[in-house]
Amino acid sequence: MAFALAPLTLVLIAIVVVVAALQATLQYRRNKKQVKLVVRRKNTSNNASSAKGSDDLEIAQPILPPGPTPLPILGNAHNLAEYKNCPYEGFTALGKKYGRVYSLSLGGTPHVVVGNFNDIKEVLITKGNKFDARPDLLRFKLYFGGDREKSLALCDYSELQKKRITMVRNYLTFRGEKSFFESFENSIAVEMPVLKDKLDRQLNKTINAKEILSYCAMNIFTGYMCSKKFDYQDEIFQDLVRKYDYIFEDINNSHVIDVLPILAPFFSSYINSLKNTTSGIKKFIMNSVIQEKYKQFQENPNRISDILDICFLMYEDKDENERWDWDTILYIMEDLLGGSSAISNIIMRFLGYILLYPEAMQKLQEEIDNTIGRDQVPLLSNKKDMLYSQATVYEILRITSSPIVPHVATEDTSIGGYAVEKGSVIILNNYEMNTNPDLWDEPDKFMPERFIVDGNIKKPAHFIPFSTGKRSCVGVKIVVDIVYIVTTTILQRYNVSLPEGVTPQLPKGKISLAWDCFDMIFTLRD
Repeated sequence: MAFALAPLTLVLIAIVVVVAALQATLQYRRNKKQVKLVVRRKNTSNNASSAKGSDDLEIAQPILPPGPTPLPILGNAHNLAEYKNCPYEGFTALGKKYGRVYSLSLGGTPHVVVGNFNDIKEVLITKGNKFDARPDLLRFKLYFGGDREKSLALCDYSELQKKRITMVRNYLTFRGEKSFFESFENSIAVEMPVLKDKLDRQLNKTINAKEILSYCAMNIFTGYMCSKKFDYQDEIFQDLVRKYDYIFEDINNSHVIDVLPILAPFFSSYINSLKNTTSGIKKFIMNSVIQEKYKQFQENPNRISDILDICFLMYEDKDENERWDWDTILYIMEDLLGGSSAISNIIMRFLGYILLYPEAMQKLQEEIDNTIGRDQVPLLSNKKDMLYSQATVYEILRITSSPIVPHVATEDTSIGGYAVEKGSVIILNNYEMNTNPDLWDEPDKFMPERFIVDGNIKKPAHFIPFSTGKRSCVGVKIVVDIVYIVTTTILQRYNVSLPEGVTPQLPKGKISLAWDCFDMIFTLRD
């Protein structure tokens, strides 16, 4: 469709193009500069110049990772254009041409793509301290009021971040506190009758189950983390859940402003939408959760029932250097409650895959009947005996291959012997690892059984759906536990089927699904 541009707009675009071209050219030249670093490698017989007994070789002109030549302005964005629905398929295709470690230029910033497990382990564990920063993307800032350092997952590593993560990780893994686990299990248990009641009211009808599941997941989170539950019919609560799902969908996708941030002024409507959405989330959390809970805390400061109470203790710490402000507490809660969106989307994928593979649904229901029965309430203590249920969750995570949040090099260093410049964005291609036929038997097939070996669950070392190392997901345990209880509760009571003509679309390379992704029908089991 043809359209006309005002002269001023044309001038602005021309300026943007020229400036972007200059930035890209200068950045590309900087990327090719000499970087003096030490690359570790084994001495060989034909390496006579090496000092005996030393594995260190000082390289004045480093070996830069190979990669396609970037274009002015676009960098290597054009190399990924045909993979817009799943960029990680593009990264994998380029890896077959350029090798296990290769370079790209995106947004004027050097990127290094890594798809080999040993190299990924080098980034996340062996040299974790050299790759513990995050990309400074505009969208990452917008999610957290303009400052991504307020985030738990998207900030650079720091002493403050270490303290926050340690506190959160201890709470979410119940370390040293049996009461936390009991509270968590109770938060799930009290929500399951509500979920079943909502589904019972919709029996034999075509429904959007994601809506109900999203409310359920959020209520489990608010129950455990804030000791507060909401009515599914509460329109303000519904709006909060929809806002979180919108942000989760956004963060699971790429956007042109990530690659060409200089074009941000041309996406003001989209940027304002992100600002308004995150602002609405923060307003709800402060007004409907934090302020109300703080009044209860002041009345009984010795009763610590959830992570929000722990945050209040930090707020009232007598040591000014240890004390947290309201912003810190607000953004921690914003980050944590957002995890509920991951759960509802994983459950929808779980249901989608067993609808596509009904034999899997049958095996799951047989395992439930044989291990738990039809009348007993599913408990987390049952999970260890539910091998096929666990394996199905892992297979869905494998075949989906949600991306690992990129890392950033904090100093000149190397990966797999290739030089990596400080500030380079490191893309960890989890998709390539999860679809590699050298690592998995028939990786394109949906086979939960691959995770069951000799009557036990076995996860290979290269299976890291939630990353690994000090920047790994802090909520992995509660995510997997909630998915297990909810899906087991559903399949214990219901058969699930698709309306005529409906086929679930389950795109790979991200967890998120659209709010109205696909409908289904629940009927009571015989």
